[in-house]
Amino acid sequence: MIESWLFVLAIIAVLMIPGPTNILLASSAHQQGFAKTSLFIPAELLGYFYAISLWSLIIHLFTSIWPHLIALLHALSFGYVCWLVFRLWKLSYLEEHSQKHRYIRPRQLFFVTLKNPKALLFAAGIFPEETWNSVFNFVVIHLIFCIVLIPTAMFWMFFGRKILAGETKKIKADQLYKGSALILLICMLPVVFQIF
Repeated sequence: MIESWLFVLAIIAVLMIPGPTNILLASSAHQQGFAKTSLFIPAELLGYFYAISLWSLIIHLFTSIWPHLIALLHALSFGYVCWLVFRLWKLSYLEEHSQKHRYIRPRQLFFVTLKNPKALLFAAGIFPEETWNSVFNFVVIHLIFCIVLIPTAMFWMFFGRKILAGETKKIKADQLYKGSALILLICMLPVVFQIF
């Protein structure tokens, strides 16, 4: 079974950071309402499922040919996290993105999630290696992922809509980004220790 459950903290941290999928959820909740956007969550789940599985397949197929691939992917994942933290600390683009994308469909959310670099983080560095050893582990890890993803998506729909509607005076978008950056750094420490 799974040796350490610390990966759940890393899943929470990565899903909470404002990436393209979360921004689409917030924009859709603001423009189309909470109820209609909540129907988009299965598209996000499928997008992550396919993307994580594809990255895992690539890792499995090419690790025997190129043994340093996993180390390279860990380094790329770590670099991506550092870039995200820096970007989150410096920028806020929730309002800009909402203005550019007026009508969002589940298909669009699926493809954005499928291309999301977070899937590489999950496949190469966050999901434990035991995930791919048995069907039981695979199902358990993906159920945990789903259990974490649903409230995270709801959070982004609720607070993102409030921020875009200007209903929150105490929480601004840049504060949300900076808070996400700090949470990401703290929760990614177990993954960083695993890499080094």
